[in-house]
Amino acid sequence: MSVAIAFENIRSLRDLPALAVDLGFTATWHQMARPGTGSPEPLFLIGRKGGLLAIAGESNDPGREARRLAKLFGDRAREALILCIEPKRRLLAVSVTGVEAPVATIELDRVSAIDRRILDRGRSITVGSPLEASLAWAEAIAGQPVGQRFFDRFREVLGLAREALPRPIPPRDRHALGLLALSRVLFLYFVQERGWLDGRQRFLREELDRCLAGPGGVERRLLQPLFFGTLNRPADHRSAAVRRFGRIPFLNGGLFEPHPLEQRWHPALPDGFWIEVFDDLFERYHFTVEEGSHRGAIGPDMLGKVFEGVMDPEDRRDTGAFYTPSRLVDQVVGAALEAWMDEPGRGPGPLVDRIRSITVLDPAVGSGAFLMGMLKRLVRLRVAAGEAPGPATRAVVSTNLFGVDRNPSAVRLAELRLWLAVIEADDSASPEAVAPLPNLDALVRQGDSVVEPITLPFTVREEDGTQVAALRRAVVAATGPLKRRTLRALRHAELRAARSGINAALAGTEGQLRDLLAVARAPSLFGERSGLSKDGSVQVTKLRQRRTRLRAIERRLAQADELPWFHYQTQFADVMARGGFDLVVGNPPWVRAEAIAPAMRAAFKVRYRWFRTSGGRGFRHLPDLSVVFLERALELVKPGGTVGFLVPAKLLTAQYAVAARTALARQTSLHVVATIDQRDPAFDATVYPLALVASRRPPAPGDRFATCLGGSPEIAQASLGDAEWFLGGAAIAELRAVAASHPTVADRFGCRLGVKTGANDIFLDPAVADRGRLRPVVRGRDISPFQVKIRSRMLWTHDPSGAPLERLPADIEAHFLGHRARLVRRTDYRSGPYWRVFRTEIATARYRVVWPDLARQLTAVALVGGSPERSIPLNTCYAIAAPDAESALALAAWFNSTPIRNLAAAVATVAASGFRRFNSHSVGNLPLPMAALGDPELRRIGTSAHGTNAVDQASLDRRVTQLLQAEVPE
Repeated sequence: MSVAIAFENIRSLRDLPALAVDLGFTATWHQMARPGTGSPEPLFLIGRKGGLLAIAGESNDPGREARRLAKLFGDRAREALILCIEPKRRLLAVSVTGVEAPVATIELDRVSAIDRRILDRGRSITVGSPLEASLAWAEAIAGQPVGQRFFDRFREVLGLAREALPRPIPPRDRHALGLLALSRVLFLYFVQERGWLDGRQRFLREELDRCLAGPGGVERRLLQPLFFGTLNRPADHRSAAVRRFGRIPFLNGGLFEPHPLEQRWHPALPDGFWIEVFDDLFERYHFTVEEGSHRGAIGPDMLGKVFEGVMDPEDRRDTGAFYTPSRLVDQVVGAALEAWMDEPGRGPGPLVDRIRSITVLDPAVGSGAFLMGMLKRLVRLRVAAGEAPGPATRAVVSTNLFGVDRNPSAVRLAELRLWLAVIEADDSASPEAVAPLPNLDALVRQGDSVVEPITLPFTVREEDGTQVAALRRAVVAATGPLKRRTLRALRHAELRAARSGINAALAGTEGQLRDLLAVARAPSLFGERSGLSKDGSVQVTKLRQRRTRLRAIERRLAQADELPWFHYQTQFADVMARGGFDLVVGNPPWVRAEAIAPAMRAAFKVRYRWFRTSGGRGFRHLPDLSVVFLERALELVKPGGTVGFLVPAKLLTAQYAVAARTALARQTSLHVVATIDQRDPAFDATVYPLALVASRRPPAPGDRFATCLGGSPEIAQASLGDAEWFLGGAAIAELRAVAASHPTVADRFGCRLGVKTGANDIFLDPAVADRGRLRPVVRGRDISPFQVKIRSRMLWTHDPSGAPLERLPADIEAHFLGHRARLVRRTDYRSGPYWRVFRTEIATARYRVVWPDLARQLTAVALVGGSPERSIPLNTCYAIAAPDAESALALAAWFNSTPIRNLAAAVATVAASGFRRFNSHSVGNLPLPMAALGDPELRRIGTSAHGTNAVDQASLDRRVTQLLQAEVPE
């Protein structure tokens, strides 16, 4: 049971002996000598529990003092629990002797569930030796810090589960079975925290110990009876054998039903594994059902990070699954919901009535973060309208939220989080009063949102859609045998809906074909057949191909017992019949084109218009998978509905996104287009995110959108075009308008990426005797305005024209010989001397202007004269070959001016931590008036600042502005 402590009565040092008694100590009160030096305040021995002492003191900094005392007593081999109070602020710090001396600081006026849990776990410690007792208290106080330790250990334990399962089970199934078993126990730790497992806060630990004391094994005597005979059965249907567990709620919900993989393989994990799972994982952490992390606690929102952590790195890369921080989720779903509510044409009636019928989809649901964010928003609105939190949460989970994901583990995790939200909101005082959890099988589905089994014309009959919707609602509320029958009926109804849709599509196709052929066969005025025109022949061919595909689908469905694939128009027939979902939200997979299978890329080019655009050769000119999801989202949302997505910020400027930008600007109403300065290390995708909120309706003439989440609309949508989108506001728009009248940098120069070695550790700073072949190198990090700091030298193996040398001095050739195998494996190597490097053009130019590829602002330096002139820019730099030194110095000054930097920042691709990528495209599009490089003042500024950075920035900016504002000669 929880510790019943009257925290409001703890107001001074004299009140702490009563707390010691509540924690299982025998009370006493003796002043004792304070070890070491420090506070003059006295210490008191206030309790004993075996050989463990309870010592109390007072301090203005109770946390620091408690830790200090714990270490001092520990150094003297006196095991003690330290309680330190600060009466004015009513703070109580709890620590214990040991190596780490963990500290929990409790606000006595706002005692959290975790604080109570810490004390409760400490109270339940069975006294062994004083050292064992202090170690147990340390574990209770620390609870192991949440974060990476928990995630790493969870991953390790999952690996142990895979190894412990029998080898005949395939690796993928072993992974799924291990994750299922751990997920169930993890879920029960959250349920235990609610006090619903027989009212015991240590139910699972106690039952495990009881099980281990007798024969039979953990799975047979504890887990299987608990999962399948107790949690999944109403109390009056439970056997006498499982009633010994006490008062356990009937949770239903699907998690505690035998999984098809379990029915197939009948797996059993050994007792040793489960002992390690409980001792070294779950019992070392505190749990809370509240979304949002608490000190020392694991909350449901952390399950997304767990899910990401247990994915294989290759699977994670291929699926583009990344954890999204909860505060960013909340901002995006808030912006999307607000935009949907503000859209015109919503009709009369109270807002809450529209909220009650809203349909929200996450087409790549992942860990369920976006559905959870929307759940909180919708419940908040319903509670404001007078509904109780518990029923409101159940209603939203059961009727308003839909999710789809290819990964079955993601589907299960999303279900877990939604169930935990229902549990958190449930105010049932006893396990018997807990209502069964809603079944989510028909709401969160395993499937592929962008690969459709049926891409041909398809319409479900209204009566079929109505039946699917009614059965889906029935499945959500059904339990026991009724659930199985209802779910089977739903699957059959989905199959009937698909068959009727295919039959209708086939009948329509055959009708069109008959009509065309009838016209072709009809006699003309002269008694001859009219025949088919060229267009008619093409149409007939297409109709026959469509008929062939439809007949193949018809045959497959005729042989099926249930629908063999996921299909929005069938499984969500009622929603799609109304035009689609009201809101589509999420963080779709960010998968680069080269990671998409060639067959899938080809299919996407046929199916999705936004994926067909290629701005050039190579994978970097092909769209990211998120572009496909964005186009699909706008198909799945109903007219007037809203999409709220996180997509890569490259969508703003990438050449491959021209079709997407054009369609978004012309066919949707944009509400938010905001780059996110996401410095949270939890968001570790390597691409910078863009929040995009758009409604599916043509833009109105005065539509404007915000460039930050929570901001006011400031940019007119009409100003967007097919080219890059600039979010710099009115000042940048005005500057761009002025700059547009001038030629660009790319009109006069080629921007080239620096030299690529493919093996920097071999070429840079080698230990060779012949130093004459070494040349200075410039990397992006070496560049500051007008200056370069040479940090390394490169073994240059090419002649002045950039061609690789056929022979090298003996000691240098010997150096490369030791790395020959690695050098010939470089991706750019084709033939010739294996010591060659690549993209050497910019290394042979005499006068160059160089800038970092990745920087917070455009920063340039001219490589002219002396050592810089011989320098070799590496591929973290871009460079331009200038005709002479004066032009190079002027161009460096031009790039280092504030107006040009602002323009460059507006067009550059955003990267992490405030950095931007100043590539050849973004710099090449900057304006460069014809008179600029020959301008005497610009040359003077560039020359005086070169190598010193002693620049008069105001004078430089003024001159650049004058050159931009000068009229361009006809």
